[in-house]
Amino acid sequence: MLLALFVPTAGASILSGYIYCGGVGSVTGTTGFVGGVAVPVSSIDTSGVATITCSSIGSVPTGDYISQVDLELRDDAQKPVASGASVISTWTGVSGLTFVTNNPLEVITTGSTDGTSFDQCLPTSGMTATPPGTCPTFLDFAQTGTQTSFGAVKLTVVATAGTLGGVGLNGGDSADLYIQYEYSSTTPEPATLGLMGMALLGLVFGSKKLSRRR
Repeated sequence: MLLALFVPTAGASILSGYIYCGGVGSVTGTTGFVGGVAVPVSSIDTSGVATITCSSIGSVPTGDYISQVDLELRDDAQKPVASGASVISTWTGVSGLTFVTNNPLEVITTGSTDGTSFDQCLPTSGMTATPPGTCPTFLDFAQTGTQTSFGAVKLTVVATAGTLGGVGLNGGDSADLYIQYEYSSTTPEPATLGLMGMALLGLVFGSKKLSRRR
């Protein structure tokens, strides 16, 4: 008689890391970032091109690997100049992970339908956003292999007014970048190890009973 050993398989546990990379904002009454403010690890050049850098991830826990990296783009604007006004944000990948190959990564239009607030936010071109047509915009990049770290990720963003104008005299616009990464465990969970141990004990006792009957 054969004894069958059924050992439960460990499902890969998925954990997440979430990092605020930085952001930029315009001068009051101005669309775009010329002369604006930049929070840590961000900068703005004289032409209004803002650069935001996400810190590198040195290493995930031993036995884990990075399975996915997501960029979260947050574009916002206040007090439009008129109904139909819009702010167009163009995000471009500069360096970092190998996914920065499709440029511009995303073009996002923040618009106003009532002239009092920017009540629309729509990714208009670039990579497919998840979920599509909503803001903030999430760009998903699945990772393959057993990658355990990644370097600093650098993006630029430029904001311009639409054909019907952008922000009003007391308005302003901003852009922020976040990065989220998921890492999966290749090590069986403690509970699974316990179940495997119980299964092995059952195999030992079962084989002893069979030997006594012979």
